[in-house]
Amino acid sequence: MSDVDFQALVSGADLIYSRPVDHSYEGQPLGNGKMGSLVWSTPQAIHLQINRNDVFAVGKNHFGHQAWPMGPKEGSADYCGACAKIEIDFGHEVFKSESFFEQRLSLYHAEVTIKTEVIYVRCFISSVSDVLVMDINDQRREPLPLRVSLSMWREPRMKTNRHLARYDWVNQPQKVLVVQQFEEEEFYCASAVGAMTNRDDVRLEDAGDRIRSLIIPARKGSTMLKISSAASWSRGQDAGQAALDLFNKTTGKRYLKFWQDHIQWWSEFWSRSFVDTSSPDGISQLLQNLRCLHLYYLASTSRGRFPSKSNGMLFITDGDTRKWGSQFWVWTTEILYFSLFASDAIDLTESYFNMYVNQLPDCKRAAKQRWCVEGAFFPETVPFDGPVILSESAGHEFRDVYLWGRKKVSDLSDETRRLCWFDSSLRTVAEPANKDRRVEQFSQYSWVSHLVSSGAELAVQAWWRYRYSGDRKWLAGKGYPLLRETAEFYRTLAKRGKDGRYHIEGTNVHEMFWGVTDGIMDLAAIRGVVPLTIRAAQILKVDQDLREKWQAFLDYLAPYPMGCDPEAKALSDGVLADDVWAAGHLGLVNGKKHIEDVWITPVFPFEDWTLETNNPIVGRIVKKIIGLAPRLNRTLRGQGTETADRTPIAVARAGLADRIPSVLIDYYYAYKPLINGMSAFEATGFDPTAQAQSVEHLGCITMAFQEALLQSLSPRPGESEIIRVFPVWPKTWDAAFRLLARGGFLVTSRIQNGNVEFVEIESRLGEVCRIHNPWPGACLVAGGETTLELTGDVLRFETHVGGKYRIIHQE
Repeated sequence: MSDVDFQALVSGADLIYSRPVDHSYEGQPLGNGKMGSLVWSTPQAIHLQINRNDVFAVGKNHFGHQAWPMGPKEGSADYCGACAKIEIDFGHEVFKSESFFEQRLSLYHAEVTIKTEVIYVRCFISSVSDVLVMDINDQRREPLPLRVSLSMWREPRMKTNRHLARYDWVNQPQKVLVVQQFEEEEFYCASAVGAMTNRDDVRLEDAGDRIRSLIIPARKGSTMLKISSAASWSRGQDAGQAALDLFNKTTGKRYLKFWQDHIQWWSEFWSRSFVDTSSPDGISQLLQNLRCLHLYYLASTSRGRFPSKSNGMLFITDGDTRKWGSQFWVWTTEILYFSLFASDAIDLTESYFNMYVNQLPDCKRAAKQRWCVEGAFFPETVPFDGPVILSESAGHEFRDVYLWGRKKVSDLSDETRRLCWFDSSLRTVAEPANKDRRVEQFSQYSWVSHLVSSGAELAVQAWWRYRYSGDRKWLAGKGYPLLRETAEFYRTLAKRGKDGRYHIEGTNVHEMFWGVTDGIMDLAAIRGVVPLTIRAAQILKVDQDLREKWQAFLDYLAPYPMGCDPEAKALSDGVLADDVWAAGHLGLVNGKKHIEDVWITPVFPFEDWTLETNNPIVGRIVKKIIGLAPRLNRTLRGQGTETADRTPIAVARAGLADRIPSVLIDYYYAYKPLINGMSAFEATGFDPTAQAQSVEHLGCITMAFQEALLQSLSPRPGESEIIRVFPVWPKTWDAAFRLLARGGFLVTSRIQNGNVEFVEIESRLGEVCRIHNPWPGACLVAGGETTLELTGDVLRFETHVGGKYRIIHQE
């Protein structure tokens, strides 16, 4: 399929507006992975807010409160990302709804254009440097001066306890520059934003402490505007000078040259994979476009030092007050990245993995300090620089509450409470005001306090990355440490019962049930992670002694709780049946806290059961659980919840092809998508103004959509994967795709009228290929000068690095 028109496929998802938007958060996104902005217009002006994913006001040792759930409180400076606002004022209302107006985001070129009868504006954020380039072609009969204003939303100096936030305007000829700095004891972070034009007749206007403007005299024709940004994490590195240097390096460079350099990266990105579908009802085409939109959002936000921030990403528009603050939830972050492996966009996961790998030393300390075990404890919610490390005395006092319940929250000392203010998993335990009154007597438990499976989710994804890429160096340096320390955490946390089995006590089943024994998420995490850890250790030839301990741990692990177990009844949500898995066995806290489909976690993300697993009994359990899943059913009734669940992915993993169209389309609309595809569902009451917009729902849809086209899963964790093409594809839908399978196989295939026409495979790693036969009977596998005739349900053939193989049905 060498004639794929990637630009045409991607352009089908372009955002096209016929009038200025009503709200800033409906603007169109531009970003290069580090620097980003929505672009929106009002009748008289174009607006931007420059944001960066490497700008944080505070670190984990912040002497103040966490923002969530209502935005930064008094005594807190928990914000991040925002650097400056930009307004380009045309002098009168040139962008009117009643006149001709078109604003288009070209996903393929990552460029926004705005057209009226007399104004034509083009802009993009360069994929090769942190510069937004804008060309303004003014053809008004009587042009007016352009006013380009940079502004800030805070006072120039704001002191909050020990934290200082400040900004300064730097005088430069024919340029405007603002430098923002955040300091709190050892912590330092700075950002800078500058603006300049290609004209030498501009003048600078000072309009007060919060705003500076470039006044560009009236003239017909084109004016090019450049906006640069930079960040610094050292007092010795001048962010302002770095932003100015970007201007100096591009002196004399015209818009077209900027654009040509910029689109090279995007053209290569879009050519890595594709999906081309059609269906009578148009649903498949919509899902295809949502996939493109999701990939665009991730490519626009995930090429920097830190991963995409799920609440607002690089696209907040109202200063820097994010409702969910600056901390990262594993749950809300990982769902953005699931689909990137099969999309052959593994490079976009680097910042995500790097952040958590860098936290590993402190997570190992947190395991000892908070749980008295080995390995690493990754809290579900944590600052970008990892969990807070308590003093020895505070740690002992905290454990009296957190682990043993020997002390009430109200008895914590002021020092210990202060140390717990910011780290979310500490705060939710240490602040009585946040306690659920129904469980006040069990004050050590709260939403994310005893949730211990998040590290296992990261570890499983690290294995996926290795299996898609084959990068053994990455496995040794980053992937295996995550796997090893997660396995050790669970092995040393488990307790051997009188029945000879290993049990997990006193943990949360995500946010739904607290203080549970043998929670299904923990047991699934162990069964999903430990075999992968053993396999990785074998590949790397390390930790022979631990391999034996891990295997014994697996062999004697408690079985999944069942709905018929007496101790499981209180955790059934009143919906699930006796003959399916239960959430866990009743521990200290009775009752439901938050509706989530935790029962699917052995299917996804932990892959303890797949379509390759030869166990019909478990297969029936999986399908029944999906049918009963309370959160999915609630979502499909249009009752979207605060954050995206994963059950649609489990629908695909369970082979339920007939449910794919309705589940994915109803799921999308349940989250009340904005015109730009983002959702406001993390904001209370679906209030977009709370700056919690996200694309979590797009991440889930993209993953499930791709899994309907291609799966490459193992019968059991750690075993060889088997490829399936169109495993869950609706019968009336046609499609062609190129996606990446585990084992480094780039797979291209097409289905028409229910018939698979061919399969093409490019082997990047030279592994043995195992693929389900797409047809009954024999098929031919042609590669180089060799052609094989193979039969059977699973075809198996040797490959070499760079080899290309075509599989066709032998009629």
